[in-house]
Amino acid sequence: MIARRSLAVLVAGLLSAAAPAQVAPPPATPPQAAPPQGAQSPGAPQLPGGADGPPIEIVARDGIEWDRDQQRYIARGAAKVTQGDKTVEADTLTAHYRQPDGGGTQVYRYTAAGAVRISTPTQRAVADNGVYDVDSGVFVLTGKAMKITTPEQEITARDSLEYWEHKRLAVARGKAQVSTTDGKRIAADTLAAYFDTAADAPGTKGQRAQKPPVTSAGQPAAAAPGARSGAPDLFGSNQKLDRIEAFGGVIVTTPTEIAQGEKAVYNAKTGVALLTGNVKLTRGRNQANGDFLEINLNSGLYKLGCRPGTGSNCVRGLFVPDKQGGGSARP
Repeated sequence: MIARRSLAVLVAGLLSAAAPAQVAPPPATPPQAAPPQGAQSPGAPQLPGGADGPPIEIVARDGIEWDRDQQRYIARGAAKVTQGDKTVEADTLTAHYRQPDGGGTQVYRYTAAGAVRISTPTQRAVADNGVYDVDSGVFVLTGKAMKITTPEQEITARDSLEYWEHKRLAVARGKAQVSTTDGKRIAADTLAAYFDTAADAPGTKGQRAQKPPVTSAGQPAAAAPGARSGAPDLFGSNQKLDRIEAFGGVIVTTPTEIAQGEKAVYNAKTGVALLTGNVKLTRGRNQANGDFLEINLNSGLYKLGCRPGTGSNCVRGLFVPDKQGGGSARP
């Protein structure tokens, strides 16, 4: 039976939650089974409703329910949760909790349904649905017109947008695309964006975010059970893009060129993208093919080459003369 309780009851329950810092693989679909009970972990990253951090504010037009039998709180109708400078909004927000043997209450999963919006001072995410698994630190957005916007980039995807909090990793699946404000674009079947906050962590200046293991196809895989990380808050404003890895049907677009390949790695610090696998570079009517292509997106320098042992004829080009200048336009 669902008992309606005051807002204070919900706030008290959420404030007593803590987030264990155990890493798990990114779920292909929002998690369903409740995780086992576990001890609280001091210093773990917190989502609104954690035991640490500033107080939270919950607003719901149609009221807040406490479902004691299902162990969940439900905020309905233009629901909004705010903690500090972070805000989560949706038609319905649900917090699933458990009661550990040591007493107290732990919220282990949040679900958001309908017109989901997540906002920080520098980032905004929109989707139809969202699930945040506290134990694994994985947030999954699904639905139509999914998008994450920052001052410098916009990330979109058809199937899902995932954020691995403990790994500082965002994964876009299905017609994934990253666009920049200066007209550059990277598109692929799957994009993995790694963020670096080492400059903000004492004693780790200059270190890069640790890269998790990959599958045989080269795509992001799960970390070892029990792995830990001093990760930032979910969609924290102190993150800076380190690199992007692209898999399947890769297309890199600038205002003047289009490059295609099977895989790519883009270094955000140097502005260099390396494409491999059946590479093709097109500029206007000019086209060049090779085994790999290195692009400096800052300087506009392109280097097309062959893998060792493939011979000297793997690079091929078709250049159409420039009628105005009487020469040949570079690809």
